[in-house]
Amino acid sequence: MQKFIKETTKKKLVIPYDVLERCGFQRGEPLEIRTMTDAAVILKPQMHAMEVVHVIDQLQQLMQELSLCLLESCDQCDGTDQCVESTNGRCPYLPAAKNTLRPEVLQEAGIPKGVKLCAWVNEGTNSVTVTQADYRYDLTDVPQRLLASLAVMHMCMGSLEERLMAEDIVYG
Repeated sequence: MQKFIKETTKKKLVIPYDVLERCGFQRGEPLEIRTMTDAAVILKPQMHAMEVVHVIDQLQQLMQELSLCLLESCDQCDGTDQCVESTNGRCPYLPAAKNTLRPEVLQEAGIPKGVKLCAWVNEGTNSVTVTQADYRYDLTDVPQRLLASLAVMHMCMGSLEERLMAEDIVYG
């Protein structure tokens, strides 16, 4: 699998034919473009079984490469960290059931609908203060199946959440 960096213009992205040729595309053949959040994949619109096997194999290689980039940017969790031991073996960073506030409460507080919230306990008053968070992403934005895969790789969820909240560059 080769990597090419190609600049875009305001109107288009030009992919040199030799790049497409290396992928096995024929001149004049239609292409299927799958758009994803933060990525795109170009496929043949029709493939026989071995071509599909090749694509799956190479996408898995790419997934492993990207996972390694993320893993290298985060701390390792060996399950004996003090945070895990103090929570009966469950990582305290993994999202629990979502707590939500009624829309009218958010509206009255001037908090836009759909934003991240921060909460903390006010000592001695038996109350909780809730405010709009100053970050866009946290572990609740990561699909559950991916969180499970990352946990199997012993990625520290607290470290990952820090990278998400800070929007740190971990690839490239």
